[in-house]
Amino acid sequence: MRKIVTLITLLLFSAQMSVAAESPQDFFQRFDQLGQRFDPSVADLYSDGASIKIYRRYPTGLERSMEMAGTEWKALVRKVMPAASAKNDKSTFANVRYSALTATKVKINADRYAVRKCYTDPAYYLVIEMQPNGRYSIVEEHFETKPLSDC
Repeated sequence: MRKIVTLITLLLFSAQMSVAAESPQDFFQRFDQLGQRFDPSVADLYSDGASIKIYRRYPTGLERSMEMAGTEWKALVRKVMPAASAKNDKSTFANVRYSALTATKVKINADRYAVRKCYTDPAYYLVIEMQPNGRYSIVEEHFETKPLSDC
């Protein structure tokens, strides 16, 4: 009986070890791919407690900032994804950089290009945090927007 318990324990341990934790690069690639496909499940990558920070510059010089909780942002993303798809309102990312903030948090900076409005947001970043299931979730996102197109 003792050998069976030991064998089961070893099998369970080795099964857990074979499931590799997701890398920050894999996470960001998945985030980008879902966005490129206008897949509403991209919202599932955000934690409910995430902090979404949006900064907008107007041509008049007016600047506004807004902050949204993860639950609000997730609902909004799911709601607007069909309209975004119809307008090809998506982002591409260049110059992606990863920096560890803690043992479980990584900051991802990138130059975000807004395809529909033809501008680059060099201040874009995400903060992701490793979850107990070995996958990351977004706990913070910051981006800047413009109301008018530069196209």
